[in-house]
Amino acid sequence: MRALTEGQQRLVILTIGVTSAGVVAVLDYLAGSRFSLAVVHLLPLYFVTLQAGRGPGMMLALVCIAFQWVSVHYTGGQHSPLSAALWWHASWGTVYLLGVILLARWQRARSRTQALSLTDFLTGALNSRAIYNLVENEHRKTQRFGRPMTLAYIGIDNFKAINSRFGHTVGDTLLRKVARAMMRYLRATDRVARLGGDEYILLLPETDQDAARVVIPKLCNRLTELMADNKWPVTLSVGVVTFFSAPKAPREMIRASERLMWAVKKAGKNNTRYASYHG
Repeated sequence: MRALTEGQQRLVILTIGVTSAGVVAVLDYLAGSRFSLAVVHLLPLYFVTLQAGRGPGMMLALVCIAFQWVSVHYTGGQHSPLSAALWWHASWGTVYLLGVILLARWQRARSRTQALSLTDFLTGALNSRAIYNLVENEHRKTQRFGRPMTLAYIGIDNFKAINSRFGHTVGDTLLRKVARAMMRYLRATDRVARLGGDEYILLLPETDQDAARVVIPKLCNRLTELMADNKWPVTLSVGVVTFFSAPKAPREMIRASERLMWAVKKAGKNNTRYASYHG
């Protein structure tokens, strides 16, 4: 079945929330005027807000307020003084709306904090923690389904000379521009991570060696042009390993590409080597 778009997913979630709120309203009506289930409406409200966001949550809050009005009306609430009825509905309406707003803000702050914990502060690329988790996921996929994946370990040659000659500010600019150029060039499913210093790793899911031999040279050419445009006297040493089966440990995949990159550096730098792993 075709995957739902984000808008369709939100609509489905909102529909579930409205249905749940309707069930609560019916139960509230059956309970009569002795008991109120107004607080139970918070459950579908929280579900929709967490799963679909603030907008659908606010829409459901208005629906819950309407359900509460109808429920109170048909359970004898119409005999209460108008001021008391208005106060009742205004109070619960405020609880619903504030609950959605506060929950949405909490979720946004939590998502921002989580994103920062997985992002390299200087370049905006992923950090080592994030890439290790992603490699573990791809390791499991390769083990289970035998799908190829490629890791490219990239080291910037002579980077220390940039800091010595131009200063650390220029060095930081170089690192940022390299990371952003790679992130713009690669597919949405590919991942770029900085592993500290002047080293990056690229995760290319479901990419065999033939595909890697097409993508990596084009990327290196683009990065070389970037260096030339900025008159930065650096080059790239790249180790590319395609895994057709998975080694025992996920981190061995990273170490294999790193070893290949260092072999390039020891052989004179400014080159790319390819290897494949079949177990």
